[in-house]
Amino acid sequence: VEGDRQLVMLKEGKFTNQARLPKLATIATRRVDGSTIEFNHGESTALVHRLSDGAESTINFYGNEVAVIDQGDALAGFVSAAIGTDVRVARLKEIFTRSVPLEEFAVIDGIEQSRFVDVAPILLTNEASLADLNGRLDAPVPMERFRPNIVVEGLDAFAEDQVEALQGDGWRLVRATHCERCAVTCTDHLTGERTREPLATLKSYRHRENGYAGGVLFGAYMGVEGSATIRVGDALTVT
Repeated sequence: VEGDRQLVMLKEGKFTNQARLPKLATIATRRVDGSTIEFNHGESTALVHRLSDGAESTINFYGNEVAVIDQGDALAGFVSAAIGTDVRVARLKEIFTRSVPLEEFAVIDGIEQSRFVDVAPILLTNEASLADLNGRLDAPVPMERFRPNIVVEGLDAFAEDQVEALQGDGWRLVRATHCERCAVTCTDHLTGERTREPLATLKSYRHRENGYAGGVLFGAYMGVEGSATIRVGDALTVT
């Protein structure tokens, strides 16, 4: 998507995110165009921000040194007031080469990235897997908790663990590895409040030893081959 994940939060000059600052979940954004974003929070007046030039710095983004450009006092002030913590907001300066030096991420190690992606360009989740999880929870959670790019239906619960690739019209999603989940899944994206679920329940039956980020599994990281516009309702073939 044009403009996807262009911005990053910095606290004391270092990369931070919703895992550390759960109140970030309460800030809603609306893409106006490729370079303009509207920010909303509670009863506050919306802030419309156009990507701009400013002070440049280099941050450590998951082990990669990445150049960023500060987006000014107005946006920093809006976000800081919303979450009760002083932060700055920056945009990516330029495409960078992403190093992920783990064997299971070989599909995406060394690719060029034009956005702030935790690991892989695509995080795929499965409706049947969520139904399985929600059947074990006292209070079901929405798919938004897992922040996927693509949600599929038609697979059995957790069949995404074994899918090697999904074929579209002129493009493919190629499996990298499991997505290991963090406390963000336990954050109510409407209130910013954090509990133990669904991570505690997932850990009871979806956990692997010696994982790269805690070992609690839900969803699959995918690389992309080819180029296309993907739309809701598109059919994919398991290959």
